[in-house]
Amino acid sequence: MLRLWAAVLRRPFATALAVTNLLTRLSAGAVALALVLLLQHERGSFGAAGFVAGVFAVGTAAAAPIVGRLVDRTGQTPVLLVTAALHGGSLLGVAARPSAPLWVLAALAGVAGAARPPVAACMRGIWIAMLGEGAQLRASYRLESALLEVGFIAGPVVAGAVVAVGRPALGLVLTAGLAVVATAGFALLPPARAWRPAPRAARAGVLGPLLAPAVLSLVGSRAALGVAIGAVQVAAAAFATAGGRAGFAGVLLGGFAAGSLLGSLGPHVTPARFTLLSAAMALVLAPLLLPAGLWWLAGLFVLAGAPLAPLNALAYELTDLAAPPGTGTEARMWTSTATAAGAALGSALAGAAVDGASARAAVAVALAGAVAAAAVTLLTHRTVTAPGEPRRPASGGGGGLGQRQQDEETGVAGA
Repeated sequence: MLRLWAAVLRRPFATALAVTNLLTRLSAGAVALALVLLLQHERGSFGAAGFVAGVFAVGTAAAAPIVGRLVDRTGQTPVLLVTAALHGGSLLGVAARPSAPLWVLAALAGVAGAARPPVAACMRGIWIAMLGEGAQLRASYRLESALLEVGFIAGPVVAGAVVAVGRPALGLVLTAGLAVVATAGFALLPPARAWRPAPRAARAGVLGPLLAPAVLSLVGSRAALGVAIGAVQVAAAAFATAGGRAGFAGVLLGGFAAGSLLGSLGPHVTPARFTLLSAAMALVLAPLLLPAGLWWLAGLFVLAGAPLAPLNALAYELTDLAAPPGTGTEARMWTSTATAAGAALGSALAGAAVDGASARAAVAVALAGAVAAAAVTLLTHRTVTAPGEPRRPASGGGGGLGQRQQDEETGVAGA
């Protein structure tokens, strides 16, 4: 896999695209914690801080498909630059006036979430235009999943470190600045400026990619998997608190993300194995129900995370294959929205379960989510993974930058 990643990154502008993409993921991983740390410090209330962070998450989930559709209709660069300005400006507004009325902060957070730049979805569109079909495109999906885990691990650490050594507002200011600068850098690179939307399928209509049964199946399975991910986060905090070391939650979650990152280095798994990998996710969560000390639990969290990156990569690949022409970015945003919404539900259910029982009750919620995701993939696997008429993933054209080579290899221009 490392060899394939190196081949992908040798493409023109690929390294710059990957670096700016990673920086936006670091910002995305840090923003929720930066909001909570600032508002709790300034207002003395975790409730108020959590409310504002929750509004940010709701804004992201609600607006993501709309933003994706805008990209599919107008191109990447204009949407990325506008959303970066709105996202960064709103976060800076919160940083400047953290003592403002709560409804003002919530409104700013909602705008910031709704305008979260869709860099990751755009990056996958560029990979399709740049790489065509084959092993390198599949490797790029693994690379995207690995970058997600790096952002998840490093983002909160960076935010916490900045707050620890400076004023609480500094963490949010730097998070906002990083998002704006990195997104602008990505948007102005030649592949992003050259990307053009593909002609939209006439049958797409108002519902867009949701008219495709395979996309609906993926949205359902990603929502269920999101429940598992959200519950795992609560379980980590509950285990650490029950063990008398609340700070150890970061080690447990870091182990989960590290396991996923290690999983991204494994060999490619074909889409036909999507159901099997979904079932594996449920199996590796089950050992977390066993009695164990914190350090043993850390090892189990690493094991639990191992299938996540390959599962994410397959979901990326299947989403791009299932989306009707001209709806690729929107389809990606639907699946990411489903995952985020599921994670929010999983966190809420797991929190209530822990209050009524123990930390292992949160694991039971996570296991139920993973089993549900596996059940959805099993019941709909023919719809999602059965080979149909060969075609390239739904995306726009590159307008150059290797497009001629792609056209010669695939016989499809600008698909």
